[in-house]
Amino acid sequence: MSKGDNHFVKIEAGQILNPDHFPPPNELVCVQVPKVFDQVAVRDCVTRTVTLIPGSGVINPMFSFEGATDFDIIEVKVISRTDSLTKAGFKKLKLFVKIRYTIHYNDGVNQLAQIDEAAFNLTVNEIYCPSCLAQIGVIRYPEDTTTIDEDGLILKIEALAEAFNDAVNATTGVLTLDVGVFFVVKCECIVQLLIPAYGYCPVPPEQQNNPSTLNCCSFNDRCKTPFPTQFFPDQKMNPLDICKKEDWDD
Repeated sequence: MSKGDNHFVKIEAGQILNPDHFPPPNELVCVQVPKVFDQVAVRDCVTRTVTLIPGSGVINPMFSFEGATDFDIIEVKVISRTDSLTKAGFKKLKLFVKIRYTIHYNDGVNQLAQIDEAAFNLTVNEIYCPSCLAQIGVIRYPEDTTTIDEDGLILKIEALAEAFNDAVNATTGVLTLDVGVFFVVKCECIVQLLIPAYGYCPVPPEQQNNPSTLNCCSFNDRCKTPFPTQFFPDQKMNPLDICKKEDWDD
């Protein structure tokens, strides 16, 4: 395949395999975005003991644990922030993170849910968090003063949580379980970036609604609605495979 052949190239957001294949941009745009300067992965696990509450009117409950869902970060505090003595811009952070989740259980009669919270004390030994203000006297519009530090730094925490090792006393309702969480701590600054742009995103085609009486007819028609060939998204294309294909075609 020659380099001038654009039929093989498909421009998709978030993926650039070979910049040489892309057409010249329509314009250069200055955008203001949060840029991640550094990120650190941390894991932590705590054991929770919760007393389950029976439903109204249940005299002799028989408790059983069914699972935990709806994990959500509800509080983040910076306990301390220490500048590195040897590396400019690097810091040691001590963070407090609280996660709320829902416990699903059965008292022998009712399907019930109960809210619980787990607290984590995280230590990030080294992360690059430079001052976001380039000069003294810069005035910032306070979009969210609760997340922006005095020097413009934004600390963002993402988490993936799971409950396991659960054990419940069927008669007393005392539940013990471990809550393990994978955290990603990010240091961000609001910056201006110059990027190539191909114009605004096109307006999608208008959705055509089918009458409810025809929905199952269209679904059951194997020609109109073939059975899917896969149940998972495509894997990211390997740029090396593209290079090999170009070498073979040349």
